[in-house]
Amino acid sequence: MKDGRYLRLMVAFGFLWIIQPTSANAAATKDDIKSAIVQIFVESIAHDDVHPWQFKKIASGTGSGVIIKGNQILTAAHVVDNAISIYVRKTGSHRRYKALARYIGDASDLAIITVDDDAFFHGTSTLQIGTLPKLGDAVTTWGFPKGGSQVALTKGIVSRIDFYEYAHSGFDNLVCQVDAAINSGASGGAAVVDGRLAGITFQSLNNDSADNVGYVIPVPVIKQFLEDIQDGEVNGVPAIAIRVAHMENPHLRDFYGMTASTGGVLVTDSQGEPENEMNAVKVNDVLLQIDGFPIGNDGTVPFQSGDRINALFYITKHQIGDTIPIRILRERKEVVIDYALKYTLRDVMLITRHFSGFVPDHEVVGGFVFLELNEDYLENIYGEYASPDWMGKLSENYTRQWWRDKETAVFISSILADEVNIGYDAFEERRVVRVNGTEIRNLDALRQAVIANKSRFHVFEFDDPYGQIVLDRQLVIERAPIIKDRYKLGD
Repeated sequence: MKDGRYLRLMVAFGFLWIIQPTSANAAATKDDIKSAIVQIFVESIAHDDVHPWQFKKIASGTGSGVIIKGNQILTAAHVVDNAISIYVRKTGSHRRYKALARYIGDASDLAIITVDDDAFFHGTSTLQIGTLPKLGDAVTTWGFPKGGSQVALTKGIVSRIDFYEYAHSGFDNLVCQVDAAINSGASGGAAVVDGRLAGITFQSLNNDSADNVGYVIPVPVIKQFLEDIQDGEVNGVPAIAIRVAHMENPHLRDFYGMTASTGGVLVTDSQGEPENEMNAVKVNDVLLQIDGFPIGNDGTVPFQSGDRINALFYITKHQIGDTIPIRILRERKEVVIDYALKYTLRDVMLITRHFSGFVPDHEVVGGFVFLELNEDYLENIYGEYASPDWMGKLSENYTRQWWRDKETAVFISSILADEVNIGYDAFEERRVVRVNGTEIRNLDALRQAVIANKSRFHVFEFDDPYGQIVLDRQLVIERAPIIKDRYKLGD
């Protein structure tokens, strides 16, 4: 389960098995589907969010997965997150087989795990990947939710198709909402429509007023992931690092030269875009079309359901390295730019989003533990409670000038008590903006500012008028091995 801002989304940690149809185009029977669903057993361990040189307790969990072509098991990424051991069991078997997480796509919450022992696949089937279902389609979900040991089946309908937040990564992407129950342990299981894989179950709405609201990772997201890994690595889901404003107000539209029949959104922030690149999006551009689809004044585009969906959907369908046409209104003239999809949101976010195996970078100076702010810290430390104002304000921002200098927010996560830092207890959770006169844009800049300093004192400044930390440089050096040994900091 994700805490903090994502408390409303409950990740259902589970696995699924699928069976191979008798022919390439045949819809799978219930027996076929059941034999393609697998149960996944995971032992995992993560680094401590405040003291990254330490580990949390080893956690045990189960999930679901489904066998697809090539003897690959498709599951949800959060099922195998931080895994140190993975075993799988096929439906009807008592034996567990050792497995390996081959590919993990955190942004789309999908993963491929493999089993080297071919005996595992004897008597199993593969499930054919179908298409994006339609509203009202009957859907069955298969997996191993908690509450029993056997494979479980639930029935419902596709009640909504939307662009919504993925709890695992914090990014938005296409989802199918279903009214079939998706409980803890079922994540990674199969959602089946007309005998074909329509999606992977992965989270549910955790809300007292909402019953049986589950979410499925649909086929377009699955296909983007499977195409992505064809080159042997996960490049991720492409993004465009801009902010836009709706243009429903007629005076705003008239000011930018839009006609009554023209839809579009105004670019208000392009911090993630190179300033001098010809095909970059710029502030005060009006986005009219994306990938050939006209954009409405509310930032949506026409969708197959007969409704509309966030225009960013047509970016997430592509691969890193693709180029798409974007029609814009720039200084009242329409132009089409060939926009290159070169980066993901993870590349440009000021606050690092979660990804599997994440190890927070840190530096200890004079007993002060400096971290780069990340979503794991925010969610796991504060939970549903409000974090400090500066953290909340930064948590949704894009980094500036990412293509030249990766900017992050550096702060003090904890203070390891020692004589060198007496009297500075109140400086926990303060953002560092300058060290010895050097602007701190990331943790490496802090390290360099400390190493380069030859004066008597280290001076740390913060983003509010709360004061300064001044440390005796020589005492910092002398106390470093003592602090390291006392707090078991490691190498």
